Amino acid sequence: MKITVYDKIPDEARFIRETVFLQEQGFEKEYDDNDNIAKHIVIYDNGEAIATCRVYWDNEVNCHHVGRIAVLKNHRGKGLGIKVVTEAEKVVKENGGKEVFISGQVRVAEFYINKLGYTRYGESYMEENVPHVALKKNL
Repeated sequence: MKITVYDKIPDEARFIRETVFLQEQGFEKEYDDNDNIAKHIVIYDNGEAIATCRVYWDNEVNCHHVGRIAVLKNHRGKGLGIKVVTEAEKVVKENGGKEVFISGQVRVAEFYINKLGYTRYGESYMEENVPHVALKKNL
């Protein structure tokens, strides 16, 4: 397994995000200006890109934001979500960050809380008709 951090969004991250968020989950808006300022993390297994996320400084929450966390369907349940978020947290620490924010889908919030130590705060809110929740973690 290989983990690579990119300064610009690579085609492999685009493929994973489009597969998971657009095709599987039915989101319509996948890319935004934050992709231009983010570090993009991709996990490879035998040369195949199988998981991704991005991390960037978010002025709205005044800390680093980890998002667009996606694992291809046939690779789920192998701890790759933990690996990719942990790598993003490492990037944050290397840049002097002490806190991380995630806007997570409510249906997977317990994953972030129980497996990665995030804390839920605030009320649930909707993004593209999908309930989300704000999560934070001190590093």
